[in-house]
This record gives sequence, C-alpha cells and structure tokens, in this order.
Amino acid sequence: MKNIYLDSLQIHDNTSDIGYFVMPNIQGLEKPEIRLPSFVRPNTDGAVVPNQLYGGRLITLEGKVYANDISTYRSRRIALETATGIQRDLSGNLKPITLKFKTMDDISLQVEVYTRQLVFADEYLTHGKFKLDLFAPSIYLVGQTLLSTDIFVFFGGGMEIPMAIPMSMNQTGSSVTELINSGNVDSYPIYTLFGPLTNPTFTNLTTSKAFTLNYTLSSSSENITIDTINRTVIYRPTQNGNPTNIRQYFSGDFVTLVPGVNQVKLSNSNYNNQAYCRVVWRDSYSGI
Repeated sequence: MKNIYLDSLQIHDNTSDIGYFVMPNIQGLEKPEIRLPSFVRPNTDGAVVPNQLYGGRLITLEGKVYANDISTYRSRRIALETATGIQRDLSGNLKPITLKFKTMDDISLQVEVYTRQLVFADEYLTHGKFKLDLFAPSIYLVGQTLLSTDIFVFFGGGMEIPMAIPMSMNQTGSSVTELINSGNVDSYPIYTLFGPLTNPTFTNLTTSKAFTLNYTLSSSSENITIDTINRTVIYRPTQNGNPTNIRQYFSGDFVTLVPGVNQVKLSNSNYNNQAYCRVVWRDSYSGI
C-alpha cells in the first residue's frame, strides 16, 4: 500500500518515515467469503443450500510503531490505541472507523470497520509491534472520492426526414448522461430530485432498470432523496426542511450503477428545464 489511514490517523506511508509502518501482507481485502447455509435433505444423502450470501470481512493489519525517543513513541502508541478504541455518537450508538488506503496502482479506497482486537507488544522503549483485527460488516470497498452528476430532464432527440427504413427506436438526446462506476460490483447511489417535477421517472438504459415517483414537486426548493442502500424515499419542502417518508409513492427498482458505463436519463410528465436529479455515488469493489 502507498498509504493507510484510520480516520485521520495515518499509520503507513511508503515514501515517508512517519513513525508507523504496516507490513504488506494485509489479509481480508480480497473477495469476501461466501456463506452457504445448508439443511439436511430428508430421506436422502446430502443437503440442500437455500441461499448463497457474502459475509462480512475480517481485515488484519500487522505493523510497527517507533520513534527516536520514549515520549514520542508513547504518544504514537497512545494515538493508535485511541484511534482503534470503541467510539460512540451522542445517542450512544457505535461509530465505525473509516479505514482508508491507496493501493500501489493508485486506487484510493475506504471501508467502514470496527475494532475486533488490538495486540500491541513493546519490544524496546522506543519500538513496538502490533496486530490489528478489524471487522467490516459490508463487503464493499468504495472509492474515497464522492462522485456527483446533475441530470436534467430528457426531452428526446427527434429524427431526420426522410428517414431510413427500418428505423432505430433508441432514444437519444442532450439529456442522456453517462455515469461511470470504475469498480467491479454494483454501486448504490443516492438520488436527489429537485422540482418542478411531475411523476418523474429515472431510467438506467444500460440495465433497463427504472423507478417512478407518483408525486409532484411544485417548486425548485422541494426535493426528494432516494437512498438505494437503505431503500428510503424522503421528501423535504426545502433543502434542509423536515423529512417526510413518501415510500408509498415510489415504484420500480432501487436503480444501481453496474461496473463500467451506465447511460441514464430523467423523464418528466411536464418538461421543465429547471428540474434535475443529482446522483451521488462511489466506485465500488468486492475486493482487490
């Protein structure tokens, strides 16, 4: 790795001496294990497998902390212990640690983790070795860069006359947009629709998946946020207004972005050049 961070604490840099070093044999960043629940098949030899699911991933970092003097070493050791301790928000809920790293081929990724175990042995007064086990409940390693694109209402591209027969019915127009997921598994974006909009439909032409909202946004201040990970549909009268659940007006798919290029469009019952959909996503990987 070129660098590794635990939230804001950098614990590895392959070009600079920062007093922390992580060994290259990092375990758990590969494709996660597949869980195969099985049940005995009555009156036969063998079993039946009802489903096949990915499990969480256990990530193991082994490294060392060092310094030229005792006080600096102790300070660095305490910083690592603090960064990997149990953290809670104001409501008492557990807060994950964001593990961030850059691979040797310059892919910057991150994943939310929780500390399972930190074993830290002092070898000298200014040197110690550690083994850190981190549990990531999600299988996805996502890009550190939060990508965003605004997609305006599709209004078609028309056709030339005379036209060739047979003709292509593929829709083209200035509002068909390409979104790129540079990872190797589906990315789960957040869509925010801004009015004025009437019964909008968002379509991923690459996958033929779409969702429709049977709802009207009368002004540009109103918006609807669709979270494809949590599968929520929230209306707000203003940008930071009080949220209202309008899941009942949603139909179709929680549209994901497949690896590579995704051609998408936003349609509306009544064309308005102010209306648009903001798509926010990260590149998504199942392993490296």
